[in-house]
Amino acid sequence: MTIILPSLFGADLLNLKQEIDFLEKEGTEIIHIDLMDGNFVSHIAFGAEQIKTIKNYTNMKVDVHMMTANPDKHLDSILDTGAEMISIHYESTPHVHLLLEKIKSNNRKAGIVLNPSTSEEVLKYLLNYIDYVLIMSKNPGEPGVKFIPETMHKIKNTHHMIQGQNISIEIDGGVDAKTAKESVKNGADLVVVGGSLFNGDKKENYQNLLKQIKGQNS
Repeated sequence: MTIILPSLFGADLLNLKQEIDFLEKEGTEIIHIDLMDGNFVSHIAFGAEQIKTIKNYTNMKVDVHMMTANPDKHLDSILDTGAEMISIHYESTPHVHLLLEKIKSNNRKAGIVLNPSTSEEVLKYLLNYIDYVLIMSKNPGEPGVKFIPETMHKIKNTHHMIQGQNISIEIDGGVDAKTAKESVKNGADLVVVGGSLFNGDKKENYQNLLKQIKGQNS
């Protein structure tokens, strides 16, 4: 079954506690938290201490998306947050295998993130080291950028590549109800949503997302 992962980067930061409470009441299983360093991406967002505080407050599982240069310098602090899922960018380090093995050795789910211009072909050498693939459907760390349509082909190709393996596909970047539905149709299991959930009527938006996704799971 497909799972919606609300991204706290799209939430109202001045009312973050209330936003987390809302997500729990809606039955959210996993929340998505971006770690941005202002280097690998232009913006700066949640750091390890903030993630740990959030993790200690909620019973929801935490998926940390590390948008950082030199993720090896940050990984220990992210592991210390207690996050259940941790993903690193393929483009951010020459030591991908080493870091993925470290994540898995700490009994966390390890994910590899692919930027829009990175081919899914690189996954062929990583399938034994990952629990999920996070496919970026827009350039990371840039709010307001539109969903890249060609992402659907990447999702479909990745879905075929991982057939028979216990690997999930996560999609992130400018996702709304329409693109969520199409992403699931092409093989996505985990759908990250930010602005399309938190802007406007959150409850109505959440129910609409669930309705669209449920239609693809039936």
